[in-house]
Amino acid sequence: MPLHYRFWSPSLNIHFGYFRWGDNPFHRAEMLRQMNAFVASQLALETSSTARILDVGCGYGATVAQLQRYFPKAIFTGVNNCAAQLEVAKHSCPTAAFRVADFEAIPFEANCFDAAYALESACFAEGETKEKLLAEMAKVLRPGGRLVVVDGFRRQDGPLPKLVDWLYQKSCAAWGMPSLAPVSGFEKALQNHDFEEIIIRDISWNVLPSLAHIPIAVLKLLATNHFKKDDGRLRYCRALLLTLSLSPFKRHFGYFSVTCVKTAAESKN
Repeated sequence: MPLHYRFWSPSLNIHFGYFRWGDNPFHRAEMLRQMNAFVASQLALETSSTARILDVGCGYGATVAQLQRYFPKAIFTGVNNCAAQLEVAKHSCPTAAFRVADFEAIPFEANCFDAAYALESACFAEGETKEKLLAEMAKVLRPGGRLVVVDGFRRQDGPLPKLVDWLYQKSCAAWGMPSLAPVSGFEKALQNHDFEEIIIRDISWNVLPSLAHIPIAVLKLLATNHFKKDDGRLRYCRALLLTLSLSPFKRHFGYFSVTCVKTAAESKN
């Protein structure tokens, strides 16, 4: 396992945090847990739910592990294209199922999940508006099933100013992601794939305090000697710093929660 991820989160919550007014902005671990709690709240499930829930791009399984405590009777499945990460996830969440898979070609039958969420993973899907990912979500979710996407987005789909575009392209390359979806294009793609009750919520200010932790995490990471030369540490630091460099350009970028429901079969008729 790449050791550098633990410098951001010892529990391997490899995403940004969610700050609530009254929380301690210096407590990164709590903000990371609150992001998982926020995702759980957006699923809109009862604690006694026996829903079949899909984590799309589950990483090391930290979000699944936390959500299992909220919904102990639910059946969790995680998909990820990194087998090494899933080995850790299987150890952390032995009662959940994990599959190595491209989440643009999910190996499950149609209508087999009641809910799905993608926490900072939709950005890694191909296509400007992530059409292939949303087509897969429309396939595997049952009619009436709920989808939650929490991620960075572009606010418009037009060209960016030259400096902003340069930083943006460098950031995408550092993370190994094709692009961030424009919010309006993503919403239209959801509609094209029979999703309704679409709610888009700008949570950029809730995420901002965790971005302030990037310089300290990077300095600690670079100061350690427990790394091999080619372990990805420098690329990870570069990706974090480039993300931070985009944060002042709030006119062009934001962090959003998107929730929607797959159209019920009877609604199509």
